[in-house]
Order: sequence, then C-alpha cells, then structure tokens
Amino acid sequence: MVNKSMVALAVILALISMAAAQDAKTVIANASKASGYDGLKSIEYSGPSGSEGTAMGQARSAAKGWPHFTLKNFSRYIDLDAGTGQQNALRSRPAEPDGQLAGGGGLAPQSEAPNTSVINPNGSWAQKLDVNLSPPGFLKLASTATNATVSQRTVNGKKYTVVSFPVEQKAPSGVPYSVSGYIDEQNMVAKVETKIEDNLIGDMLVEQTYSGYKDFGGVKFPTHIVQTRGGLAWTDLTVTDVKANGPAPQPVAAQAGRGGAAAGAAARGAAPEGRGAPPEGRGGGPGGGRGAAPAIAANKLADGIYMITGGYRSVAVEMKDHIVLIEAPQSEMTTSNIIAEVKKAIPNKPIKYVVNTHTHADHSGGLRAAVAEGATVITHESNKGLYEKWFSNSRTLLMPDKLSQSEKKPKFEYMGEKKVLKDSMNTIELYHLNGVAHAEDMIIAYLPKIKTVVEADAFNAPAPNAPPPQIINGLERLFASEMDRLKIDYTTIIPVHQPNPDREITKADLLKNIGKGN
Repeated sequence: MVNKSMVALAVILALISMAAAQDAKTVIANASKASGYDGLKSIEYSGPSGSEGTAMGQARSAAKGWPHFTLKNFSRYIDLDAGTGQQNALRSRPAEPDGQLAGGGGLAPQSEAPNTSVINPNGSWAQKLDVNLSPPGFLKLASTATNATVSQRTVNGKKYTVVSFPVEQKAPSGVPYSVSGYIDEQNMVAKVETKIEDNLIGDMLVEQTYSGYKDFGGVKFPTHIVQTRGGLAWTDLTVTDVKANGPAPQPVAAQAGRGGAAAGAAARGAAPEGRGAPPEGRGGGPGGGRGAAPAIAANKLADGIYMITGGYRSVAVEMKDHIVLIEAPQSEMTTSNIIAEVKKAIPNKPIKYVVNTHTHADHSGGLRAAVAEGATVITHESNKGLYEKWFSNSRTLLMPDKLSQSEKKPKFEYMGEKKVLKDSMNTIELYHLNGVAHAEDMIIAYLPKIKTVVEADAFNAPAPNAPPPQIINGLERLFASEMDRLKIDYTTIIPVHQPNPDREITKADLLKNIGKGN
C-alpha cells in the first residue's frame, strides 16, 4: 500500500514538473514570437552614447557605482548560435578637473580612442553576461532549459511572468548558476537577473533591465539598457539602431585577452576576478614595480608597533589588552597569513579592531578573515549599511570561508572625520581624507609615537631616484594637502602597497613627487 502511494506521488510530481516545463516553453515561445526573435541567429545593436563598467570592486562610492568608461558610437554584435559577442566603440575615461581619477583599478586616464572588446565561446558565466542576459540571448537559453519554472510577480504595480532555470555552467562551489527573466504583459523581456560570486560580496546580484522597446524592421528591442552589479551601476546604454541576422563585424587581430579571450583587445564582461590586486600603478600614481611578493614577515617599528610585509603591508598596534590591525588586504589567505604573523609578534592578545582604509577589493578582501577572528571593522560612516548587506548575502556560489564556518556575527564601528584609539601603551589617530575621487571613504592612520602615516593608494612610491613625474598625480597632491590641513606631524609614510625595492618612504619622497621637494 505504501509502495503504491509512493509511486502515485512520484507520478503526480512528474506530471506537475512536466506541466511547469510545458508552461515555461509556452511563455518563452510567446515572448520570442512577440519580439520577432523566431529564426534570429544574430543581432547587432548600436547607439550614440553609453557607459560601461570596469574594475569590479574599485568603486569611488556606492552611490556613484563601479568605475566606468564613457562610450560613444558603440555597436554590440551577438552571435546567438555561437554564444559570442563583439563591441566596437569610441571609449574614454577622463580624469577629474583636479587631476584625480574616479575609482580605482590602476587604470590611467584615457582620452577618446577606438576600442574593440570580445566575448568568446569559452568564457565564464560572468564573462558572457552581455550575451546571456540580452533579451534574445535569454530567450534562446530558456528555450533549451529542461528545469524551468514559472511564477507570477508584481513589482512596482506591474505584473510579470518570471521564468527561472539553472544553466550548465557551475560556480566554484559546484552549484549551477541560475537565471531569471521577467516578461511583461506585452510579452517583452523587461529584466533578466542572475548571481555571480564575489569573495567579499558573496552571491552578487546582477540585474539587467530593459525599457523603451521599439520595432526595428520586425524585431523589437529596448532602447535603454541598464545593468547593476551588487546594487551598483555598471552599464547604461542608449540604443538607436538594431540589425537582425546581419554580417559579423570584422574580427580583431589575434592577441591575448583578459578573461579567456582568444582574440581582441580585451574580453568584455570581465568577471569579479577583477576584485583583488589591481594592475601595476594601482590608483595612487605610478609605482616602482612590485616584482614577486616577498614572504610575510613582522618588522618591529617601535614598542608594540609592527609592520607586516609581504607585497601588501598591514600594521599591527599592541594595546593594553588587545591588538588593532590596520588593513586586511587582498584575500582570506593573505590576511590569515598576516594574522598568524601578528600573533607571533604579539602573542596572547586578541585582535579587537581591524581598520579598513577603504572598500576597494584589494583593501577589503581580507576583512572576513579578520571578522572570523572576532575583530570589529572600523570603516567610514559612508559605508553604513553597505558592509552589513555584503556580509549578510548568501554565499552558495563560493566554497565556505572561515567566517562562514565560524558563524560569528560581523560587527562594524563607523567613524566620521576623526577617531582616536588610545590607552597607556599606544595611540592611533584615524582621519577621513576629504575630496578623494579614488575612494570617498578613504581613511588614513597616524601613529604619533613614530610620526608615521599608514595610507593606501594615496601615495604609491615611485622607483628610487626616479625624476618627478611630468604630470602631477591629483590624488598625491590632495594627500599632501590633507596632511597639512589636518596638521599631522609626520616624517614617514607606510604605503599599504609595498614599494619595490622595499624601503622606508618619507614625507620628502611625497613632496618631491608632487614638485614641492628636491
């Protein structure tokens, strides 16, 4: 009797699954027909202007979104059968009027110039978002899905039929990526969303929304495309022309490209591996080159003050009954190694605070490891709510990290323009730098006992004996000005980005680099 009941239940579930799949196929077929995508092999859309995100994890601020390039006269071609794409555009990234560059990532200011980027067939899920999240790309992907589900949702008073399904590609955790498309009452794809992994943000939501559909020779396509990643602006395009099944653009000369590109100047849609150490030169001016990262070691600067070196520098300050760690850089592995070295130098005391100079990935990538140790994150008040959201996100696409395994609840302490940590052993003065386009939440630490400033990206020392640059770096000029405004009496600077060769960096080095010293 029990066996018969189980068989009956299995049959019912199978029928429900088949009905759902059939329902999904009907929804997709209706949307494809209404959009004029039946028989569509390729599509090219173009427009006069737009912006395109770059340097994931290197935002100027949450409000201003990720760093971006300005696009003019762009065209994007998608081969739906091959799953490939190519963008041609005039691309630029100008500096601010004061010479600073908004956001990080080590990208130099760029005047307007032709640029070609490609999406190749073997790219990761994150690298192929512009193909798979496009209206025809999503519908094509959905048409072959075997486990699609359909639901009805109302968003801002509008009704949508939502088709969701897992894809073949899998995340580092082994879980398949999934995608959902919102189809409106006119059978147009209004939004497509998915999640990609990010070491700090976790399962990061990517949303691509479409509006202003027009008929272009029988094919309906949106005239406005907006993509956000982790809630921050990434892409914004205005479309004025669409061509269906046209000739493919001229392929670019074969060369190495980022993100698995087989050809082209660069791969479009770079995955969040962009988080982490940005390219040489970083965001605070041209560096002297880092070379191979040296082994992590603790260097005593004074009683209870240690500089931890190893490519990226942190500073550990011993207090009466705890330790303050200034910067948790790069990744869980890097910061875990730093913490191990700190414990050797200052045994039997807990790390109570970790000072986060700014949110950029290479300076916040190890925060979770520090929090797993029980440390409270000190960050600027402009980040209030941001880190709470990132730390509370699900992490199904990533392998479990130390914080996930510890089940500790993250703690954050926010500061305004100044915060002082002081006891009978040591004093740490924390200051917010005003007017920084690189990262508006920028904090520096001042150690009055040794007249030393600990900073990240505000000044990356050039090679020894290098002549002053012909063009003064705006951020370096601002940094020196802020030190004067704050009346900080310093002689030495500890850049988080370790100079090559490693050496003591002084106030005189900074002044020389901005044309105020010998």
